[in-house]
Amino acid sequence: MNNRSSAIRAAVGACIALFANMGMNSVFGLFLLDYLTEWPGVPAQKIALAATLGCAMAFVCATFLVGPVLKKVSPKALFLCCAVIGVIYCGMNYLAANEWWIIAAGLFGGIVLAFGIHAVGVAAISPYFGVYGKKTPTVIGVLFACVALGAAAFSFIPGIFKPILGGWRPVFIVIGAIVVVCNLAAFFIIPKAEKQAAAAGADAGAEAPGLTMKQILRSPSFYLVFIGVICLTIMYQGLTIYMPTFLKVCGLAEASANSMQGIMQLVGIVFILAGGFLTNKLGTKGLLLFAVLPLAAGLLLYAFVFPNVATVWFAIICSVLAVSGGVVANEIAALTPELFGLKSMNQVNSIYTGGATWGGAALASQVVGAFIGQGTAPADYSKGFIAAAIVGGIGTAAMFLAIALNPSKKKQ
Repeated sequence: MNNRSSAIRAAVGACIALFANMGMNSVFGLFLLDYLTEWPGVPAQKIALAATLGCAMAFVCATFLVGPVLKKVSPKALFLCCAVIGVIYCGMNYLAANEWWIIAAGLFGGIVLAFGIHAVGVAAISPYFGVYGKKTPTVIGVLFACVALGAAAFSFIPGIFKPILGGWRPVFIVIGAIVVVCNLAAFFIIPKAEKQAAAAGADAGAEAPGLTMKQILRSPSFYLVFIGVICLTIMYQGLTIYMPTFLKVCGLAEASANSMQGIMQLVGIVFILAGGFLTNKLGTKGLLLFAVLPLAAGLLLYAFVFPNVATVWFAIICSVLAVSGGVVANEIAALTPELFGLKSMNQVNSIYTGGATWGGAALASQVVGAFIGQGTAPADYSKGFIAAAIVGGIGTAAMFLAIALNPSKKKQ
């Protein structure tokens, strides 16, 4: 098998697995009203602990476990593990006797977030960066576009299958089956570890250029990017977690409100792909603005205008702007080698894309939720969205400062 064929197989397999693993973890907000109806009297913020603890679990796993595990276990094998964990997640939701089952299931979803999406997805294709060459940012963009596609596609699953299957519980059987099939497909498609080494070519044994983890941990840029990613994720997830309920409070029908998340993710694919193509043209600073400015505009339009103009079309306009936040994934993949080189890329990426990102998502439900409070009026949500935009501004400033203090340039 030639290098190009192996590189294509690795990208295709990773795309398939990321599609399913992100899709599985993107439907929580769509089932929130079902959970509240199933267990009346349970506060929404308590059930939201499923998202909080799940993202916290992803944060811990990705920050402390993914890097060491990837030194001993291939992404190919980890996708197989994700199939098993996905079954546990969906099974606990299907059998849930009370809200604590949902919260506990979130922990298993968090493991899939850590090992089955960003960190492992990049690790699956990183041996082929030399084969992709200048197209590497484009390949990364396609990879994360499949993540967004999974979130979009799974957003429509409850609306399609709930009426057919007679409730929300059987929908998790459908979701579990898709997760198993996709992760098994990735397992068989991605080349074996020894073939990955061969595909890296004659330089496979050479030391990759860049800083060591010890040097990286001494750099202010490492921590500034960490803070920046957390803040930008709070900004983006703060909207996506509460948006469907916000739209319903504003008077939109349930079907329209739930579909909005799918529309966001579908349009977001365009932004993510564009981010992959534009990385070389815009640079990391331009790409960061490309990710943040439209998202901030969408958030503020939701906060100040939508409650008074509650129409599906205006919601679509706000959402189309807001989906640019997904480009932050492209930003991390482009920023890591620019600041620190390739030597410790997998380990740093596991902290940023798997750890800081999902750590921010864990905080988003609680930080933004604290401003939303009871969430019975549109004005409550507007306060939360404004707070999310302010936090995002802080994160953007931290990222720009990290780029200005680039440790790789100082080393030169």
